[in-house]
Amino acid sequence: MQLPNKQPIMENMVVTSAGELGDLIKKALSEGNGAFLKIFAKDASGKYYMTILFDRSKILAAECLLVDKKQSLIGEEAISVLKSFLGKPMVVDVYTLDELEIKLSIADNVDVYAQTPKIPLDELFGKVKEGPPGKAEEKKETATIATAESVPVPKPALAGGVKEKPPVIIKEEPKPAPAPAGKPEVIINFTGGTLPKKAFQIYAEDLLKDAKRIKGLRISRIEFDANVGEGVVYLNVHIYGSSAGSARDIEIAEKRMLHAVSKYAPVLLREAEVKPIIRDVSIVIDGQEVKPQEIVDKDKKKTANVTKDGKISLSALEDVWPYFSAYARTVITEIESAGIKVTKAYFDVKGRREFEINLSMVAETGTSKDAVERIVNDVLTRHARELSRSINRYITVHNIDVEIIAPAITPKAATGAIAVATSGKAAEVLAKKKLLEKEVEQLLKQAGIDELAVLTEEKKKEAEETMLKGRIEPAVETLKSRIHTELKLVPRVTFKWLKMNHEVKGSVIYVDIEASFLRENVGGLFGSFSGVSDEKIRQDIAETVNRIIKEVSREYGIGMALRRLNVIIR
Repeated sequence: MQLPNKQPIMENMVVTSAGELGDLIKKALSEGNGAFLKIFAKDASGKYYMTILFDRSKILAAECLLVDKKQSLIGEEAISVLKSFLGKPMVVDVYTLDELEIKLSIADNVDVYAQTPKIPLDELFGKVKEGPPGKAEEKKETATIATAESVPVPKPALAGGVKEKPPVIIKEEPKPAPAPAGKPEVIINFTGGTLPKKAFQIYAEDLLKDAKRIKGLRISRIEFDANVGEGVVYLNVHIYGSSAGSARDIEIAEKRMLHAVSKYAPVLLREAEVKPIIRDVSIVIDGQEVKPQEIVDKDKKKTANVTKDGKISLSALEDVWPYFSAYARTVITEIESAGIKVTKAYFDVKGRREFEINLSMVAETGTSKDAVERIVNDVLTRHARELSRSINRYITVHNIDVEIIAPAITPKAATGAIAVATSGKAAEVLAKKKLLEKEVEQLLKQAGIDELAVLTEEKKKEAEETMLKGRIEPAVETLKSRIHTELKLVPRVTFKWLKMNHEVKGSVIYVDIEASFLRENVGGLFGSFSGVSDEKIRQDIAETVNRIIKEVSREYGIGMALRRLNVIIR
């Protein structure tokens, strides 16, 4: 059979019993969802090379190559050969497989899989007796030993008719008395000192109370490795159990128990007067182990710009971020094709197995807010259904927040409108005014008055200032409104307040801005988690403010510059 290209976790392991082979399989299954064995064996009839594929409970596929005869056995025949060698020396290579690799292995060897009976592992090792074939008369004597991990191979009868010595029964060391039925076992291992065991028993009881409230979960053992220091205890907590629930129930159980370990740790401070520091936690349910950081990584969200200009930004889980980034670009393009100019859009996708889409958007349009929201909701819902089918996840549109900005009238457009509105009579009056000014200018020169140029320049300056003043106020109001709106959309922080002052020097407006934000922390199981620095957030805010100033300056035909920006992040 073919196997995904990977290295074995154990190589050239020699086993002589069903118990030893079972231990190798258990070890492989504790590290993955399945196992693949390569087994080399030899007897008087020849050499054998067996390949066996397992999942957690049964044999999936089996094939055996008779090396000398170059003959291949598949399915039940291969399993029969394996059974005949249980109890004989075999050389085994062990590979561990995850769920995807199991499916790929089945696909690559589908003909072998179809011909192999799906024999449970317990049945395989429970029915087969240990020892070489031909010793059926000793079956009763060795029946109790056959299920042990290792059984010595019986020696052949001595020559000359001397009777074989009766088998020596080795007494096993007494094991600790098992915990009462239904009560999980609590193991406490101390290093560096000791603490009252009562404190750990109370800690374990608190964990078990939480476990009872979790659907389908049964805890069989709780193990504490406690390294006692001066006033502190460093803890490794290992919880073993099983679940009768679905894969989703197991995932929920793992997360809740990881949280419970941290939640109830302070009981050690109360009962034993030492500060608990949790170094490592593992929850093993049905032989599958989950570490805290693996859970945190699964829930880790990525927040970034979807487009280079920063117009569209997205916050979603890393493993589905590419899908939702393409979704965001598609829906914004379609919204803009409906005559709605999107100046800023922020998609917040919440959930892990099922997703809900939240959109905050600033749009420039003459359409009413209700009409825009209806259009946006229709586009988002339609594309969400398509994406849901593509990634096989349930997706809903949860919240849409749209802010409408009226289209700005540029100075050129305003001039054009005035020009159209101006009647022929008004144009004639203006022409006569210019002629009169020239005549007055000539008369003043003849009278020897040279101050006319100065007076004319002052009048021009006054006229320019008056015209500029008429545009400054609306430009400043628009600037303040847009900055206020877009600072609400900055990811990773919550906008609190904005102060803006301006000063006109010549034909340039200098702006001073102060803004306050509250930092949002993405919660993990054992504390807050965030991979973005305050400096990066300040840089994003500064880029947003400068971009808005340039846009407003261009729209109103006024020079605007940022003189001072103070960003407060708490």
